[in-house]
Amino acid sequence: MTKPPEKYDDPIYVADPEKEKQAKTLHFMVSIIRLLGVAILMLGIVIALGRLAGIPAAVGYVLVVLGLAQTWVIPFVMVRSFVKRQVAEQAEKEAADEKIL
Repeated sequence: MTKPPEKYDDPIYVADPEKEKQAKTLHFMVSIIRLLGVAILMLGIVIALGRLAGIPAAVGYVLVVLGLAQTWVIPFVMVRSFVKRQVAEQAEKEAADEKIL
């Protein structure tokens, strides 16, 4: 029989609850923004195809572009700024730790 793996008293990684909460909030916001982007994209396609009477096709094309941007570009920018902020905070923390020592 094989021996079960030993349990460590000192865990290798412990998640910071505050950072985890921020990451969950970011994930929720990105999901909502993408969902709304898809809704705007679908509305734009419907308008561009002329299925809604009285609205010019140009409005539909604009909504298609805005929907695509909201679905692909805006979440990427949000995640990138979140990661940059986390890296900057970590660098500040390390600089403060070096000053103390």
